[in-house]
Amino acid sequence: MLKGKRILITSGPTRMPLDAMRFISNRSTGRFGTLLAKEALKRGAKVTFIYGVGSQTPKAPPKGVGRLLCIPVETNQKVASTLRSLLLHSRYDVVIHAMAVLDFQPSGVKKIKTKTKRGVWSLKLVPTPKIINQIKKWSPKTFLVGFKLEVGVSQKELLRRARRLLRQTKADLVLANQLTEGDDNKHRGFLLNRAGNILYMGRGKKRLANLIINEVEKGL
Repeated sequence: MLKGKRILITSGPTRMPLDAMRFISNRSTGRFGTLLAKEALKRGAKVTFIYGVGSQTPKAPPKGVGRLLCIPVETNQKVASTLRSLLLHSRYDVVIHAMAVLDFQPSGVKKIKTKTKRGVWSLKLVPTPKIINQIKKWSPKTFLVGFKLEVGVSQKELLRRARRLLRQTKADLVLANQLTEGDDNKHRGFLLNRAGNILYMGRGKKRLANLIINEVEKGL
């Protein structure tokens, strides 16, 4: 059981401003992160849930069954600063970084609303720093679960990229999966351990969330 264990879960999308009125974001709904939180709470964990704007969130558990603290964030920078502060000043047994953090951001942000009469608006997007690469630096002993989501690659390439993420982040588990539209029950993923070996192949987000929390439990 995870009774009393402190688990930090990130979930949902981030967004970055373009000007005073507009922003870019992604399609993440936060469903997966919410399922992970529900499973951890059910087993008695103390869950800190960091979520992006528009993300689904778990409901507070019944009294005596886990404990939930929800923290809203918006930008990549806010995710990073929140994680850093929590991990440097508190002890967490587990971090599950399921948030779909933007990989690109505008090179500059206009402080005014961009007028359509100016015609074509050309944007320059630059890569964002990889937040997951910092987590073990902030908290080396925390059990880390990462995610590698890809679109339209072969299974072999998906697993190769997941293993590279394991090496780069020093994660303890990584879920390798591909974007699927519609039914969550069709969502397929591969759960890899620290050595890059496939522990499970699961189908369905609820099933995958259960498998991840099972392995977290074993790893503590």
